[in-house]
Amino acid sequence: MRSQSVKTLVILAAGRGSRFGGPKQLHQFGILNKTLMEYNICHAIDNGFKKIVFITQKAFEDQLTKQVINKLPSNIQSHLVFQNISDRPKECIISPSRTKPLGTAHALWCARNVIDEGFVVINADDYYGKLAFELITEESENYPLAIVAYQLKQTLSKYGGVNRGICKLTQNNELIDLTEVLDINRINHQEITGKLDNLTYQSFEASCLVSMNFWYFNQQVFLLLKQLLIDTFHSMETNENECYLPDVIAVSQRNNQQRAKVLASHDVWFGVTYAADSAYVNQKLTELTNKGLFTSLTKNIKSKIKS
Repeated sequence: MRSQSVKTLVILAAGRGSRFGGPKQLHQFGILNKTLMEYNICHAIDNGFKKIVFITQKAFEDQLTKQVINKLPSNIQSHLVFQNISDRPKECIISPSRTKPLGTAHALWCARNVIDEGFVVINADDYYGKLAFELITEESENYPLAIVAYQLKQTLSKYGGVNRGICKLTQNNELIDLTEVLDINRINHQEITGKLDNLTYQSFEASCLVSMNFWYFNQQVFLLLKQLLIDTFHSMETNENECYLPDVIAVSQRNNQQRAKVLASHDVWFGVTYAADSAYVNQKLTELTNKGLFTSLTKNIKSKIKS
């Protein structure tokens, strides 16, 4: 029998979508005309999730509430959290004039008061597929930290370079390291290359696993987040820094805690980095809808039409 130990889904929905041309997390796709987060929520609910936490910015509150939150099933609990620079550990040193967000690790920190169990974190502007939620539901109670990863070739865009976290694994599929690689492209429809921190380019295997920010954490992560934030913003010289969820891995390993388990999904993944990606996303979601992957969404729409 499948475990139901994870019931909370946290969605990072504060992005501005500069390369896309607007808040892509609120753009609607497919014949159901839904946001990507709603397709993910459908899979989460089908796997026993009962609570959805949305982390966003104040400017998106009304649209997010109207498009998504007000349309959740009545038995699903929801919380709306704003990423606020003033909500940080007191030891963090931030300039009073700073307006730039502190990063995804800080966004999750802002939600600590509405999370009381193990939980999954995803991006609002990615579609992770049905299998990701099945894998994390089956395995979450076995690990304090886990990620669902995808083959690199499944995560590229035809319209420009993308940044990805390349996973380095042990023989037991535990995460040793995440290497941030920039501007990953397929050259001449064959070789895949990307830029490392030292600005040199390197080739990567199409089948290597990458993190797309599908995380499982238990509540101990908030202790790690506090330490990470303090380490990142320890003086005015670090004021322009940002801290991200993958950085939690380094903190965890430095504290000699258990490595993250990597669960490989061969299911479909797609997202919208560029506006031109929208046509492909629309096509894929229409195909998946016609295959019956979002029955709870279609039932909800039909019931509203009848009423």
